[in-house]
Amino acid sequence: MRPGLPLSVLFLWLCLALISCGKKGDPFLPATQGDGRVTGLKGEWNGEYVLLTGRTREAMREGAGIRAYYAAYPLDQPPCEGCPIEYQGYESFGREVMGKSGFSCRITEIQTGNIYFFEVRIIGPGGSLGPPSNRVGVEVP
Repeated sequence: MRPGLPLSVLFLWLCLALISCGKKGDPFLPATQGDGRVTGLKGEWNGEYVLLTGRTREAMREGAGIRAYYAAYPLDQPPCEGCPIEYQGYESFGREVMGKSGFSCRITEIQTGNIYFFEVRIIGPGGSLGPPSNRVGVEVP
């Protein structure tokens, strides 16, 4: 009769199996100073368009431009504070929106009676996208 695995080996294998199973978390890139993130995103309705402005690191201003994601909700049915936003589309802008301290662009396809949420990413070399900016909401009465 052949002896089985020693109890200590079986116990160690079981512990390793329990530790290594399950979801660990979503993959992410660690934030660094050079991560290409837009900071201080602001949005303002001026009666004709939404003006988006934000800051970028100087090295990032050499990128191909920015991509502004948007979502619209009726003013009387906004999402809850902190709820995830499913963006409905985006508009891309070239280097012409980049300035010395950041960017400034106009979103013109706006419907009144809504609240719009925006998030911006820098478009880098080869069309790569930087991490998302902060989210900003703009009421369009």
